[in-house]
Amino acid sequence: MTKELAANLEAAIVLAGRFIVTEAARIEVLPGTLPGEDNPHTNLDRETDALLHHTLLACFPVGRQPAYLTEELADDPIRLESDQVLIVDPIDGTRSLMKKHPEAAVSVALWRRGAGLVWGCVHNPFLPLTVSAIKGQGVLVNGRPSGVSNRSDPKECRLVMSRFETETGRLKALDGIADYYAQGSIANKMAHIACGLADATLTINPRSEWDLAAGTILITEAGGIVTDQMGQALSFNQPILEMNGLVATNGHLHEWVLGLAEILRGAGD
Repeated sequence: MTKELAANLEAAIVLAGRFIVTEAARIEVLPGTLPGEDNPHTNLDRETDALLHHTLLACFPVGRQPAYLTEELADDPIRLESDQVLIVDPIDGTRSLMKKHPEAAVSVALWRRGAGLVWGCVHNPFLPLTVSAIKGQGVLVNGRPSGVSNRSDPKECRLVMSRFETETGRLKALDGIADYYAQGSIANKMAHIACGLADATLTINPRSEWDLAAGTILITEAGGIVTDQMGQALSFNQPILEMNGLVATNGHLHEWVLGLAEILRGAGD
């Protein structure tokens, strides 16, 4: 993974972010989305994805372009035979965008056979905040080296949790056990952990590869740990795209946060 390719991919993502900010006022839920649905699809998601599809693939030589896995299109099984795959969420945090919270983000990662995730970028165009990483080269925040926090005391943990799960009462079991604040977009939360603005996040609800791919390489390159809710490592470009929840931390707090996931599971039994 060259720095030139990484820079070109990042430029495409920033361009998509500029489009989102410019067009945010005309966002509309597409027909077929059910009222209260966890993950509404909108015109802006589709249009941003089309822009990313064109600009990201243009960064690669003709004939050597990766497969393209996105939330917005039906999964093409040919990706399983590809040597490299772009894993894309054009707008992670669509609900936040619709409510005018500055928490939506573009999330893109590159997976390569035999190497796993080799690059990732999460770009929040509303802050703006761009967190990127090339495998083995650490994490950059707006172009500068950064890393996870050093906090190890659960009492001081800046635990950031899903705004949707908070508002719908799914986290009541943590009241009095852990302090947390709410934020939209799981990619945005993971980016904040990678640059030390937050210490940990978790969910016991299923997540898809495009939700977690970029954030996973950001946090691991920043010195943190990412697993599913049971503590198992995540694997990408798999036949089944659904992940068994998420625990993402600065590393020092990982066992404690896995314990919080166990509490949430117990509350749902």
